[in-house]
Amino acid sequence: MNIEEISQKLGWLPPSIARFIERRVKKVPAIKKIIDAENQKTMQVLEHSLKPYDGKFKKHPTLPPAGMEHETILHQIQEMHDIESVRWKEGYVSGGIYHGDREHIEFLNKVYALQSQSNPLHSDLFPSATKFEAEIVSMVANMHGRGKTTDDAAVVGTVTSGGTESILCAMKSYRDRALEEKGIREPEMIVPVTAHAAFDKASQYFRIKQVKIPVTENYTVDVNAAKSAINNNTVVMVGSAPSFPHGSFDSIKELSAIALKNKIGFHTDCCLGGFVVPFAEKLGYDVPVVDFRNPGVTSMSVDTHKYGYAAKGTSVVLYRTEELRHYQFYTTTEWPGGLYFSPTLAGSRPGALSAACWAAMLAMGEEGYLKATDAILKTAAKIRAGIQQIPDLKMMGQPLWIIALGSDSLNIYQVLDQMTNRHWNLNGLHKPACFHLALTLRHTQAGVAERFLSDLQESVAYVKAHPGEKEGMAPVYGMAASLPFRGMVSDILKRYLDVVYKV
Repeated sequence: MNIEEISQKLGWLPPSIARFIERRVKKVPAIKKIIDAENQKTMQVLEHSLKPYDGKFKKHPTLPPAGMEHETILHQIQEMHDIESVRWKEGYVSGGIYHGDREHIEFLNKVYALQSQSNPLHSDLFPSATKFEAEIVSMVANMHGRGKTTDDAAVVGTVTSGGTESILCAMKSYRDRALEEKGIREPEMIVPVTAHAAFDKASQYFRIKQVKIPVTENYTVDVNAAKSAINNNTVVMVGSAPSFPHGSFDSIKELSAIALKNKIGFHTDCCLGGFVVPFAEKLGYDVPVVDFRNPGVTSMSVDTHKYGYAAKGTSVVLYRTEELRHYQFYTTTEWPGGLYFSPTLAGSRPGALSAACWAAMLAMGEEGYLKATDAILKTAAKIRAGIQQIPDLKMMGQPLWIIALGSDSLNIYQVLDQMTNRHWNLNGLHKPACFHLALTLRHTQAGVAERFLSDLQESVAYVKAHPGEKEGMAPVYGMAASLPFRGMVSDILKRYLDVVYKV
């Protein structure tokens, strides 16, 4: 019996019972042998994709006896860049590279080079970093309701290293505020099951209990279930605008109103939509109001390094008030090293990234963002229309520009593998089984949408003709989606990270 057969036999088990059994069966020699064999097989597939440069470039497990020539090092980096950039330049990649135009990249590289030694931790030495970050936050705040709220909210924030840090900072702030102002020692957050994994990370890091809420048939959070989950320990409720898996917008207006009535925080995760939604609204697209114009919204996360077209990685976390932001700040007054304070999780930070972010936003301007948003949404409409002509596929929910695809008649992971064989790099998802394409400016290039639809039709036709064929990542996705023993899946992911750091 293999892991897949065990999964089918035990798939009816509730998660708590599955975990109880898992802890015991992993100690049984025969089952442990099966698990180890499956793990080894999975790792062989993953390692092949993770380490494509084995045998192509010399490895350096230790320092070279003498320093290498700059040109030799640069030549190797250039070679790897040339190999890796082909797919994203030609629009084969879901998300990942959001702008990608050569002139834009070269401009950001020049800015980075000028500011490569800058460190916002030393604001007295690099006051330019203070200027850049204050103006980034202000520009993003004005995009998301500052000056348009019924309570004249301040809408303040900080620059972070990415969406995950923005979310971590916000959740830490709610935890600390609840402890100080309400004495809550066992805080809880209410999150949709489709909320970004960063909320789970915040739960683990800061010991905030997650209360996960199911989604409707349109993959938006069940508002009534979220309302019913509120209790005396609830410190914050979360909604996505849109969610990463299916590109669906949770009902931010309704959810934030419930949070306001119950005097708890509400966080809009707008990491993906922060630089699309405001401009889509101005262009007349049917998008909901997800920002601080909703009186119950008390914080937001907005990624500048996605559709803001800044260099990786920068993001902004916004708060309705300065008082709430203060719970994010770190200060210490008793350290022998002097008075120490920092706004985010990091101490020293790359000021060059903030400079490049500031430069990108100024270079794009409102006109540039409007033009980019319109191009992406028009391309997405073309792709959605084409998908509707493929009977064996279904779109999940009501996507705008992040399009998730599933199937009731085919193994969708085999379709994903066939798309990979045709050079595409798409995001495999599960619960339910599907994959998605997050459209970017790379997909608005001439012929890319047509190529995607053509390759998708061919991939579906191939899977229909070869329904039992299992190769590539399809078995891995299938196992991860169906295995009731989630600890085993977690073990595989940890082994994956082990491989990442294997020389």
